[in-house]
Amino acid sequence: MRCTGTLAMSAALILAAAGCGSAAGSDASGPIKIGLSTPLSGSAASLGENERRGVELAIDQINDEGGVLGGRKLSLAAEDNACNPTDGASSLTKLITKQKVSTVIGALCSGVTLSAMPLAKRHRVPFIVSTSTSPDITTASGKGGNEFTFRINPSDATLAGALATHLASAGKIRKLAILAEDSTYGRTGAKALDAALKQNGLGVTGIDYVAQGTADFSTQISKYRNNGTEGVALYVSGADHLGFLRQAAAAGLRLPMTGRVEFEGQNLEILKKEQFAGSSSVYPYSSLIDTPENAKFTKLYQSRHRTAPTYESFEGYNAVMVIADAVRRAKSSDPVDLQKALVKTDMASLTGGKVKFDDHNQAHDKAFILQLKKDEVFIESDVTT
Repeated sequence: MRCTGTLAMSAALILAAAGCGSAAGSDASGPIKIGLSTPLSGSAASLGENERRGVELAIDQINDEGGVLGGRKLSLAAEDNACNPTDGASSLTKLITKQKVSTVIGALCSGVTLSAMPLAKRHRVPFIVSTSTSPDITTASGKGGNEFTFRINPSDATLAGALATHLASAGKIRKLAILAEDSTYGRTGAKALDAALKQNGLGVTGIDYVAQGTADFSTQISKYRNNGTEGVALYVSGADHLGFLRQAAAAGLRLPMTGRVEFEGQNLEILKKEQFAGSSSVYPYSSLIDTPENAKFTKLYQSRHRTAPTYESFEGYNAVMVIADAVRRAKSSDPVDLQKALVKTDMASLTGGKVKFDDHNQAHDKAFILQLKKDEVFIESDVTT
């Protein structure tokens, strides 16, 4: 059925009650629907699942505490983007036009996020970027032209600068190889680290790009063993990250890992081997962060999933908290009202930093230098990004 301007008043009221032509969030009493576009299949599926867990935990916590706007509950509509730009655009379109969400969280993979951003602007629905790190997202957002995209996590440009400064100061690694996946995330991350290392007087023995889903890293491992490389910086994610570490361990490669190394789960168990001593990472989150807010979050997450929260879990949780804060201040779930409220966000983060957007709609929360010492991970320092 399609609404027309010639309906009688009584018919119009009936159709309005049925939701014909209603905008997202216009029902002042029903649930406020939040969209999530994340990879739930493919090589990055485990990361997407972790993000969804964080989103669900935040929604449940807010609902258990009474909801927002006088008792309205939050609900989730999730779509799989498979870390593929085409699927990502489709997932965002479905969330906005069919699910009628008030806002979308996404899209984990930078290439997917960049492809989806124009759709958020076209439909005038806020897009909360929670884990994608390409610097191009910041450049294009806010005064860059896309006023409906907001990023709560740091870009690889600032993360790379912080890591390079740390490595130069530590003075233990002077020549690094960079291994990156052939994706927007891998290429922009590798480019940013390459520039930052050179600015800090460190050498780069080479940058290797590998296809997502690569099964054999023997060529790269042999090269790193023989070309003077003193450490390997990783910009690969999900199954590829774990696959490289497994093969490097089996091959007896004795080099510290750095870059965006994931110190969690099976990755951490491998990195604890003596051959990877001195490994470090730069990350926007660690379950080791010593704040009361993070302790509460970690306890809630562990009680539900029997494991510590990951970076993706934290950012999913954080994104919902940012949205709820905007809903309360806007006193509305209308997407345009939320966009206006998001611009003025000034919210404490459970990391001890703040979520406050600059004129490119880029937040500047904390990030952390993580160091592996004697089989344990420590927070070496924190930096404001």
